Amino acid sequence: MKKLLIASFASITIAATGLGVSSNAPTADAAETQSNNDVYSQFIEAGGTKALWDNIVMPESSGNPDAVNELGYRGLGQTKEAWGTGSVEEQTKGMIKYAEERYGSIDAAIDFRLANGWW
Repeated sequence: MKKLLIASFASITIAATGLGVSSNAPTADAAETQSNNDVYSQFIEAGGTKALWDNIVMPESSGNPDAVNELGYRGLGQTKEAWGTGSVEEQTKGMIKYAEERYGSIDAAIDFRLANGWW
């Protein structure tokens, strides 16, 4: 009985601490990172910049082209414009056009986002 209790306690301790457990299966974080890398690559290929990604896309949507907030803003740049539901390429081109038309440039849009917390 004493050996059984010690063995049971050891099993519970190992299970609770995760010791001795290993897995080659991708975690949710790894899958999310890969997805973000794919979206980022498409974003850059479509003409987006690292600065636009880091300072607008990531704070607005965490790099999720399907993101929708509680107010109904959608996509990488969180907009209600039609390009917010398009492909990554369409969203990227829409964001660039929006930044240039509304703020004059991507850099000016980033400056506005940094100063105001929205764009």
